[in-house]
Amino acid sequence: MLSILMLIALLIGTGVSAEWMSPNGGIRVVLTDENGKMLRGFSGDYEIQVQIDVATPSGIKTLGHYRVKRSGLWKFDTTRSVLKVEDIRKFLPRISEERRYGIRVSVWVIDREKGQLYRGIGSDFISAEELRGATKRVAVALLEKEPLPKPAREGGYHYVWGTADDSWEAEEYVKVPILIIDNRDGKGELQGSVSLEASYKTEFSATIAYGIDLEKKFRSGDPVNVLSSSVDIYGKRWVPVEGSYYFYRAVDVPKGRMGYVYIWAKPYYRHEKEYICAGGMGSYGCSETGRERIDVGIYDVKASKGVHGYIIDGGASIGSPGFDWTFFKFTKEGILYPLEENKGITLKYLFQGTSGSCGVKFGIGIPVGAIAVAFGAPAPVAGLTASLQYENAGSISIDGGVQNYGPTITLYTSKSSQKYKFKTGWFSSCSAEIPMGFYIKSG
Repeated sequence: MLSILMLIALLIGTGVSAEWMSPNGGIRVVLTDENGKMLRGFSGDYEIQVQIDVATPSGIKTLGHYRVKRSGLWKFDTTRSVLKVEDIRKFLPRISEERRYGIRVSVWVIDREKGQLYRGIGSDFISAEELRGATKRVAVALLEKEPLPKPAREGGYHYVWGTADDSWEAEEYVKVPILIIDNRDGKGELQGSVSLEASYKTEFSATIAYGIDLEKKFRSGDPVNVLSSSVDIYGKRWVPVEGSYYFYRAVDVPKGRMGYVYIWAKPYYRHEKEYICAGGMGSYGCSETGRERIDVGIYDVKASKGVHGYIIDGGASIGSPGFDWTFFKFTKEGILYPLEENKGITLKYLFQGTSGSCGVKFGIGIPVGAIAVAFGAPAPVAGLTASLQYENAGSISIDGGVQNYGPTITLYTSKSSQKYKFKTGWFSSCSAEIPMGFYIKSG
């Protein structure tokens, strides 16, 4: 018995030492559950398969695929879910402490004893200092489970997410609207403004939608109905870019016109298909499982270095932001607010009618999906928005507002016609409608 205990202690000690081995120009990723405990203990026969992607100024890059097998004897599970991720620095040659880029951890748990397949996701950030060999504890949210397919039950197979041909990433910075004022039915001039300050960390969070055979379903039918019946939408599942940012712009919109405030950024639409592959961790012998996901967000923001952070480049324009009719079909009425002449109202107040009730605030909806549709993505993608918000804020702390310089009008804020899911427990979530745009219409 003593020898067995010594063997177990040796296994644990080996795992601990592996965790603290310094990778070359990279990081150590320690997978945990949502309570911060090491991700393990599923059954007597399981393995954890992992794909790690990172947001960079030149796009979303896959760093590698990894496998953690159960270790230990009998009922003792001594598995150390520690991954050594090297050579990240070559993708991020110039970053600072004021700007961090996100890593996305996709997880499959293959439980052969219980015949279950779990899919999950986790995320964290990378800074310049952390590329010297930091350890990142990444909490994994298990979003789905299903019976384990027969090939995976037999062993020798692994899962990957592969990028579909219709995926799109902006190669150059484009105008990304963060406040749209529709004053076509107005009675006088409206002024809208948005402000960010670097005393808060500003996050550009991504939205991920999961479904089956999306490529086929997205080709026909009403885009709103197709999206609502085809996918589960998870808001804020990871943050591709975060930083200490300053920004302020205002736009004066005459009656009968539209106008918007925008930032210069690089949005992306990433359509991914799940594959099950035979053999080792290479890409040969793979076939589609039918499972697909869509990831929309912003992977870089154009900004200049200031004294205390970065100053985002942006501006204001009069006219339509250039979205087709599909974007507006995904909007529904949020809060109605009567705005008298020479009176104003803050964006914070208007957010209250469009931020949902899940205990998490989505932030300003960034219409990344609508931008992607303009560059060739299928029409239902226009219903997916990313999020702009402050880190660790109990409520949305984006400053700004709308000022009315004409007769009394009613402001209409718009929220999504789709439900976005937010994790509330191990396999539980709640759904909420979120700000669409941030699109404000007068009437």
